[in-house]
Amino acid sequence: MLYLIGTGLYYLTDMPIRAIDKLKKCREIYLERYTNLNDISQLKKLEGSIKKKITLVGREEVESDFIISRAEKAAVALLVPGDPLSATTHVSLLCECKSRGIKFEVLHSSSIFSAIAETGFSLYKFGATCSIPIYTANFKPESFFSVIEENIKAGLHTLVLLEAKDEKNFVSLKSSIETLKSIESKRKLDIINWGETICISRLGSEQRSISPADPFRGNDLPPSCMIIPGKLNQVEVDNSKILLS
Repeated sequence: MLYLIGTGLYYLTDMPIRAIDKLKKCREIYLERYTNLNDISQLKKLEGSIKKKITLVGREEVESDFIISRAEKAAVALLVPGDPLSATTHVSLLCECKSRGIKFEVLHSSSIFSAIAETGFSLYKFGATCSIPIYTANFKPESFFSVIEENIKAGLHTLVLLEAKDEKNFVSLKSSIETLKSIESKRKLDIINWGETICISRLGSEQRSISPADPFRGNDLPPSCMIIPGKLNQVEVDNSKILLS
């Protein structure tokens, strides 16, 4: 049995209350943080309340047979930051369970994909999402910019996620702005409305920061993302002025 449980937008304690009873039934409980650096300061308190050990796992364990092989033998839970099905990796886990006759249950929770409505931008007007990865000397992709370009052509907003491996190794909002401006200049384009572009950090937490990208004066801590606007309607303009003032 596999329980796929969303822990919510930021705090571990934002998970559904009914998840506690499910966790108490499990032999093994795992928590992944590679899709979102959520706050785990309450981890020990949660372990105490359910009388179970929670083990941190990374991409290697989640994307291999590690979780599924254990779910074949006993009740296992995988705690996922945000909503558990926001990342395709976790959908793949359900498909694998289905093909191997393993029972599963999904407990949904809050996600960045809905929380961004706090900016006043309409969720119905967002196009494809893209991510800016951590650059290395030999890895500097630009494919994410094409997603932004296509969304803007269609008048749609773009949610740009920023990769974060840990609290010290992440794509900062400042560097992502510089990267996007550099690509835009190199391609001889002038398509991003920097005056309306929004930077978001730690949404759902007490350290939440929503600020303009240009000039950027917001919180630069992960987890962070950006919203690059397409064509704003008057309702969005009015709502964002109120909510972001």
